[in-house]
Amino acid sequence: MSNRVDRIPRPLSPNVRPGGYSIKSARLAFALGCVLCMSSLWGCSEPATPRGVLFISVDSLRADHLSCYGYKSATKPDVATTPNIDRLLAREGTRYTQAVSTTSWTLPSHMAMLTGLPNALHGVRALGDRLHPSRTTLAESFRQAGWRTHGIWSGPNLHPFYGFDRGFDQYVDCSTSVVADPDVFVRPDGKSAEQVGEQREALRNIHDGSHEGTTGQAIVKAFDDFVGDLSAEEPFFAFVHMWDVHYDYSAPQEYDRFDPAYTGEIHGQGVHDLHRRTPPPSERDILRIKALYDAEILFTDHNIGQMLNRLEAAGRLDDTLVVFTSDHGDEFMEHGAFGHNNTLYEEVVHVPLIMRWPANIPAGRVVDDLVGIVDLAPTVLDICRIPAPQEMWGRSLKPSFDGSLEERNLPMELTFLRGGRGEEAKVWEAQMRGLRAPDHKVIREPEDNPEVRTWFFDLAGDPLERQGRQVGPTQGDDRIQSARTTWSELDAAAQKLERISGEEMPEDLIEDLTSSGYIGEDEQ
Repeated sequence: MSNRVDRIPRPLSPNVRPGGYSIKSARLAFALGCVLCMSSLWGCSEPATPRGVLFISVDSLRADHLSCYGYKSATKPDVATTPNIDRLLAREGTRYTQAVSTTSWTLPSHMAMLTGLPNALHGVRALGDRLHPSRTTLAESFRQAGWRTHGIWSGPNLHPFYGFDRGFDQYVDCSTSVVADPDVFVRPDGKSAEQVGEQREALRNIHDGSHEGTTGQAIVKAFDDFVGDLSAEEPFFAFVHMWDVHYDYSAPQEYDRFDPAYTGEIHGQGVHDLHRRTPPPSERDILRIKALYDAEILFTDHNIGQMLNRLEAAGRLDDTLVVFTSDHGDEFMEHGAFGHNNTLYEEVVHVPLIMRWPANIPAGRVVDDLVGIVDLAPTVLDICRIPAPQEMWGRSLKPSFDGSLEERNLPMELTFLRGGRGEEAKVWEAQMRGLRAPDHKVIREPEDNPEVRTWFFDLAGDPLERQGRQVGPTQGDDRIQSARTTWSELDAAAQKLERISGEEMPEDLIEDLTSSGYIGEDEQ
């Protein structure tokens, strides 16, 4: 078990709204308005809106490893992976059994989460892309409405370079990697092979650092500082990104409770490359890897419990809308690999989603409707009665509270960066596309595959996606043609939108991203 050191979080964004007037005055006006509004509703049993929003995203957390989703470890079934989430969120909120991501890696999925746009429409599809000024983030909507906004991030793919800091009064860095030069993030279009190699090496170092450190304690400290600075009536939107569940799997020793009998050589480092090892890991080794993953989940659950307890001690938990979710999951050789950013199978796109607000969200309710992380931004704004930006593609999930949510299919996408060979490195993109329906899924392989095969999966009869049916480029029934139509419509809409790419990324971020497998000569 490696020794890991947490960095002290630091604010990156000013506490002043562009235009010259202070955020404090806007919040005061908002609070006075709330008082007048509530006085007119005196005697009503339910408040009009929550006074706070806590939006928690746990990186790389697959839904089927949470005890509140029925998970039991094969090696230690009596130990719950998420006791605090079970007790404080699942039992007191509404849990969604079919929540899916837009992709299987961190950058585009979080951008979808915080803009309400699928990847093709928010435009941040690959490394080097940045959010265009024409798109609006969730934090920007809250700040415009006069709420205090606070962001905490802990992994390199949430770096301000991409635009994640937009709308936050403070965007606090709890990561363990230092990004000295943001230019390292930029896609290496037109660079020489030597320059591409140097850039990838820099990114590899960033990601190595982010994988080796724990961030949970620093996140809890940053959140505690934020809550301590809140006034009793101040409306707030807080976004917390938690990185520790992301590989490497090396939680503090006291959380390694799921496989105490293991005596083999497997450890939690370099997990995403284990499928390339000869011989590959045995079934017993895979159980150990899952146990280390579960230890990270238990550690993160502890830290989430501390944050929720801090809100409760401040008297702010029950009037706060809590949204708990993830951006994607991890593979454990279900389809021949470890890690993520390889496929669009369920183990990497099926994510947990729980929402808690005692005043209006039913406690203990389980919703089986298909929903997406792309629906979260419009849902939160709807609950808080803040107008959603016109361009939002996602829809509010409020109708799911009473069982009236209409069925809607959800697009998925995985963009691979190719290239890096020859004297002049040519970097291009190839998209794997997907469409998730309540009972089936359609996946089209990347366009640079000569055959461009399309696969149909009957999730009702084949939930593990082991028996996909292959169809030709122009073949398929109405469900497959519907998927193709959706992809074409998204591409047509995306062509009308501007996209920012080609700017220089920080060298240490490129290194960090390369070490995670996000950049490679023949892979993403």
